Amino acid sequence: MKKTLMGLILLTIAFAILFSISSNAVSDDNSGSAQMVSTPSPVSVEANHPLAMAHQKLDHAKENYSKGDIDAVQQDLEAASKWLKDPRLSNNTKAKDEAVILANEIQALQEEISHPSDEHEGTIARIWHRTTALVQHEIQHVKKSWSDTSTANKTMKHLLDAKLHFTYAEHDLFVAHNREKANKEISRTIIFLDEAEKVAIPRIREQIATIKNDMQILTDSRIYASEQEKIMSVLMDASQSIQEVSQGVALPVQSKLQTLAIEIGSLKNEIGTLESRQQYNAILEKFRKLNNEL
Repeated sequence: MKKTLMGLILLTIAFAILFSISSNAVSDDNSGSAQMVSTPSPVSVEANHPLAMAHQKLDHAKENYSKGDIDAVQQDLEAASKWLKDPRLSNNTKAKDEAVILANEIQALQEEISHPSDEHEGTIARIWHRTTALVQHEIQHVKKSWSDTSTANKTMKHLLDAKLHFTYAEHDLFVAHNREKANKEISRTIIFLDEAEKVAIPRIREQIATIKNDMQILTDSRIYASEQEKIMSVLMDASQSIQEVSQGVALPVQSKLQTLAIEIGSLKNEIGTLESRQQYNAILEKFRKLNNEL
């Protein structure tokens, strides 16, 4: 009975902590300081635009891979690669260069896709995410008039390129949980922010400097380590107590306890990225405000 009570107490504490953190996240979002973004927002370009066609084929590739139809996946990837290399893709050099990089990544995947691997699905999802971000980049680029060489236009061009790489990083941070790849994209983001900073007016330059500082915090996982370690410790204790309690109870109760243990495992993963997600969304909001000012 003591073990059961202790397990329930620890579990209650763990869920209370998570609820408190989640409530703060919701509060921050509602205040307008950050926008929750799980994937890039829906894209909208002409249906026959090369980027739109590539994006569509990658959508099909994801669906067909989940069905286990590798032949169809190969066809989808081949078509997506061709669309990304279409000379009509964009008059924007950055978009063209990024499209070629994505096409090369697709071709590398095609050589491996016939050999079973747990990584293939994630690779397709990553390329899809990056293509989605590239479509967004193209939409923002074509909406802007680049005929003049104003300071605002020069600044905006670098900011759009910076945001592209920052959007790339989202998948690596919160889906693939690959800090190394995410930090590389954030480093590329900062390079373009540096270029924007050089040509921006003082007021905009200050905002860019703030974004760069926020990104340095985002890439430093130690910032959130202390609080996360405390929460993780409570969750680990709760998980251990559940294991001990489940050994001496009836099967129906065992089943419920096992479900709770699985939930705790999921909570541990969510806590590991919660603070980073809030910081990431806050930076995206600052990008949005900057774009509106230029």
